[in-house]
Amino acid sequence: THQSVALLIYKNIRFQREKLALFISIIFNPMIISLGAFGILIFDRPHISENANAIFFSCFLFSNLIPVLTVLILKKTGRISDLDASRKEQRFMPLFLGIVYSGIGFLVLNFLDAGNLTQGLMFCYMINTVIIMAITRLWKISIHAAGVAAPIVALWVHGAHFPILMSGVMILVGCSRVILKAHSVSQVFAGLLLGLFLTWIQLHLFFL
Repeated sequence: THQSVALLIYKNIRFQREKLALFISIIFNPMIISLGAFGILIFDRPHISENANAIFFSCFLFSNLIPVLTVLILKKTGRISDLDASRKEQRFMPLFLGIVYSGIGFLVLNFLDAGNLTQGLMFCYMINTVIIMAITRLWKISIHAAGVAAPIVALWVHGAHFPILMSGVMILVGCSRVILKAHSVSQVFAGLLLGLFLTWIQLHLFFL
């Protein structure tokens, strides 16, 4: 009886832990948090651009709305088995389309004369995704981890220095992906390193 109760408690704790991990994974999905990062980069400036709203809408369109709708359509048509495209072989199409969307988004932001970091983050999403797609053909690197790290770097360069909060977000996302068995620790760690270093290098080489 005691063993049954202990097992029941263990299963309940495990279930609650997985629910929390899923919640964290959804809240910090790269297609969601990018909008917050772009918003800070666009509006947290001494001189806000006259077409700031158009710039923000463009970011929303190409980094959030169109990618999310694409994933939903791919799921509905059976191109991917779940919204995370968990199966490695199903990731090519959403990643390729993500590259196209962020590439067009970068051109639009350039046309609108958006700030350097705003353009830079969109550019980094494009290049980082190209490299992730190449790696994914061989190994299932964590897109969530890379997608969280990139805007954190952009915000840090922007002047938002909150190391504990930023590190905490990356750790939470990494742990959630491991708990959900979506990735191994090494896949999460590789995603974080890729997002951090590639974004830092690109921003400093081309946009600062």
